[in-house]
Amino acid sequence: MLRLRPHSAPKKSFCRMLIFALLAAVTIQATEIHRQLDDWAATWQDSEEPALVIRRFLQNVTFETASSYASWAADLPNLGKNYAVAAAVLESVALLPACLVELKIQDELQTRCPQKMYKIAIQKLFSTGERDGALSAWKRARSVFRGSTRVFPEVLPEEEAAIPWPSVLETPTVWVRGLSRQPFWSCHQAWPFVKHLEAQFGRILTEAVSAAPQLQKAYPYLFAAGSWQNLFLYRGHNWNAEVCSVMPLTCQLLLPEIPTKPGLPYVMPNNEEIILFRSVGGAYVGPHTGAVNNQINIHLTLKGGKGVYLEVAGERVELEAGKAVCFQDSYLHSVEHSDDGAQERLSLVVRVLHPDYDMATLRGHSATEAVGDLASWSERDALRKELSRLREHFRKSQDSENPCRGPQPSESELEKAREIFRFLSTPSTSTVSDAPVSGIDAIVVLSNWYDRASKIRKVLELAAKHRSAPILLVGGRGRLSSIQAAELNGEAHATLAQLLVLMEIPGELGEQGAAMSSTRRVTAISCNECPTPELRMKCGCVGNTGFNTDRFLDWAAKHLPPSHRPRQVVIVEESYLVRRVSATVLGRLFGFGYKTLHNQTFLGERELNRNTSNNKKLLVTSASLLVTGALLVVTRS
Repeated sequence: MLRLRPHSAPKKSFCRMLIFALLAAVTIQATEIHRQLDDWAATWQDSEEPALVIRRFLQNVTFETASSYASWAADLPNLGKNYAVAAAVLESVALLPACLVELKIQDELQTRCPQKMYKIAIQKLFSTGERDGALSAWKRARSVFRGSTRVFPEVLPEEEAAIPWPSVLETPTVWVRGLSRQPFWSCHQAWPFVKHLEAQFGRILTEAVSAAPQLQKAYPYLFAAGSWQNLFLYRGHNWNAEVCSVMPLTCQLLLPEIPTKPGLPYVMPNNEEIILFRSVGGAYVGPHTGAVNNQINIHLTLKGGKGVYLEVAGERVELEAGKAVCFQDSYLHSVEHSDDGAQERLSLVVRVLHPDYDMATLRGHSATEAVGDLASWSERDALRKELSRLREHFRKSQDSENPCRGPQPSESELEKAREIFRFLSTPSTSTVSDAPVSGIDAIVVLSNWYDRASKIRKVLELAAKHRSAPILLVGGRGRLSSIQAAELNGEAHATLAQLLVLMEIPGELGEQGAAMSSTRRVTAISCNECPTPELRMKCGCVGNTGFNTDRFLDWAAKHLPPSHRPRQVVIVEESYLVRRVSATVLGRLFGFGYKTLHNQTFLGERELNRNTSNNKKLLVTSASLLVTGALLVVTRS
């Protein structure tokens, strides 16, 4: 029997026709929407109640159609009438039942239709100079009752409001309750690495110029005039390998710092990003608010700050090359690049999490926009992933042909990581206490400084009190510097050094290569700086008290040679290690196991600043060690 094979051409033809028909329908709808929006704009001033006309119209179409009107209205050209129409359309959609219901079914930490619509509407009104109109819209947004679709005639208290914006100047897409608010922040106090970026801004600029051909048009729905471009170095938890190949120093400086709080889930996908921006004279980025109030923008101008103004919540500052400005992204802000200003402006923007944002902030919430269901979030898994990432990066940065192997972080290491990450992401409120001795010639840390926040705090206190004393770090280096320093053969470089230099404690950064192992005030020694290949290959050297003591004495012989006056050195150590460190230093000075210029005649101890946090005592002890013709002093923490 003859069988005929089915022919597929008619089926393909039908599918093609269907696609064309759908595209034609979409095109017709878009044309109709544009025509209607244009009509509303043309008759805006002649109508008695144009906003009411728009609201009635949108109430009589499907929610899908109304949403399309809102999308097209948000992208209307930058004209006053267009923005007024857009604001009316957006607020009308915000009050539709299908939009309001998201206040009940979505978590506050997710994007919800009414809040997003009101945000854009208020933004449009500010763009036309309609501050009173924006204020009225804010009041109406604050009249929706929390957890419901009920709208009241008056502004509700913040705790009762479904959209709890505290001010018309703060209207982000998502609002996280309980966080402190201020338009501008002290960059160096909250994020110590910022001063490091400022010190290296010349080299960062050189890299930025090389990367400039990759810049693309930035946020076209925001800027009102001129040219504004951007390029992402870090976005969505991912580093742009192509850009980092052109900007290696910039990425190396920031890779250990971002994410700032790796144990916490992001609220919005853009919570932490690193972006290169470029604008030219005549550019203007209109007033807008960010996605959420739990993020801060660190804006480092690399080139062309003169005549470029950043305005945040009504406060206007002129940008300056080499200086960072930190502001809360949730406040209304804009950028103006005047025609008579610099021809070109390049800036590096690092967006980081709010210092107050922590796990307690998330209590009572079931989801965030970035993560979704919070029941699936594991702080330990996130910390473990970040520590593994750091270890992998640090291993790759080593020159050794036989780098130490880095196992998966243990539970105890995760606990240490949680403590140190929390410390590093908390703004400094350090106060200077009485120092154990006066006239200190050096401050020395011989082991485990990298994962002991108590040691970091103590060294900061001593460094602030004794502002000319150099600081020597012997042992692991890096942001967590090692969690298990011996595994990583010394890994990255001097987070504590960065903290000391960057937290407004005197001692400017010196000329540094990519390694950044020392500053004018701080020297960090680990396996990579060992004097012989044999020592460099001895992975167990980092964290070994005897080895670290020997490196300290090498340094002392060069930088604190015998003098006509006694030398005093403070060694900061935890209580349970004080005896070991003291005995090791004494043994070396008496000639056991290591030849040194120094000898010892006196050792005394006294307890200072007992700290019982986490049931661990932190002691600072002073010990006097005599050098040949000079006095060396050891202290502990």
